[in-house]
Amino acid sequence: MTVWYKTIVTPLTALVTVEGSYTLVELAGEADVTGIQALNDLLEAETSKRPGLLIIEMSALRYMDSAALHTILRAHVALGKAGGRLALVSPSDAVARLLQMTEADRVVPVYASIADAAAG
Repeated sequence: MTVWYKTIVTPLTALVTVEGSYTLVELAGEADVTGIQALNDLLEAETSKRPGLLIIEMSALRYMDSAALHTILRAHVALGKAGGRLALVSPSDAVARLLQMTEADRVVPVYASIADAAAG
């Protein structure tokens, strides 16, 4: 038996902006194993610049798997070792659920807005 189905896969996109006291990474689409290398490269590049604060805005991120979560947690550790910090902002419902289920939201602070994250 052959099963046919149609699905829409939204690739991961990122926009990076330096805003004075912090670096903002806006993620959109789906952060899964298909785009993990690009996400890893991006976060490694940004953490190597040693920003005092790296904010990842997640409102347009429809889905995130464990590989993407692991990459974000590695960035959190790297920033912490360099004296910086990572903050997550406005995760979509699906992403917020993953953060809560894994208790990652207890490791990396999650804020409702970029202003809240910047204020700490």
